Amino acid sequence: MRSALRFPIALLLAMSLSGASLRAEEPIDFERDVRPLLSDRCFACHGPDGAHREAGLRLDVAEGSTATLDSGAIAIVPGDPSRSELVARIRSDDADLVMPPASLGRPLSDSEKRTLERWIESGAEYATHWAFAPVEPHPLPDVNDPSAARGPIDRFLLQRLDRAGLEPAGEADRYQLLRRLTLTITGLPPSIDELRSFAADERPDAVERQVDRLLASPGYAERMALDWMDIARFADTLGYQIDGESRVWPWRDWVLRALADDLPYDEFMT
Repeated sequence: MRSALRFPIALLLAMSLSGASLRAEEPIDFERDVRPLLSDRCFACHGPDGAHREAGLRLDVAEGSTATLDSGAIAIVPGDPSRSELVARIRSDDADLVMPPASLGRPLSDSEKRTLERWIESGAEYATHWAFAPVEPHPLPDVNDPSAARGPIDRFLLQRLDRAGLEPAGEADRYQLLRRLTLTITGLPPSIDELRSFAADERPDAVERQVDRLLASPGYAERMALDWMDIARFADTLGYQIDGESRVWPWRDWVLRALADDLPYDEFMT
């Protein structure tokens, strides 16, 4: 299976296991825990767009966040939250000083503030966006029942289950398995003929064959394109009667072809 744009199926299934809150014993991960907060609350005024940058502060790169500002303050002092202006601002009760400003309408929760503080305490290390970083192997985590893992990814899923105090579900039969795979990859249920064919397939790589078949199907591209269409607020129709005619469907078709052809991510984004 090619994998430039094809999301690992186990990862898609694992997303449903991910908790919304950060556990105190887990180390802070910049990409997972910090960048989303900075991007959502800070980058509009303190990000890469120099034309809209406030107070000369840039928080999307380490060089900017640790630089001394004209006021003499330093937004982030790695390892020292008490000297970091960012911490003072997010903890401030002064409406004129608190960040993000009340006008944004998205204040930080106590747990989000603590996440930023813990990140600074741990050294405030930045990381390259995951999409542009080389893939690196990670050591397999210890789990309560290693025999329950059928492959390396299973160890990470079992680790999450162990933390939640959950036991893995029993093995799915062929009908359940193909239904889960098909819904995950194409968003549609399998046909009766597909279910019967898979149930009768006794080859050791029967599951891999089904995954390859589904990834090569038009339904895969259509399912994945839905997310991009929603993000772009795409619409083929005119919408209101007063709207002019819309001819943006060639871009929709391009997205479908790009996903079907497994276009490399950097080319897809540009």
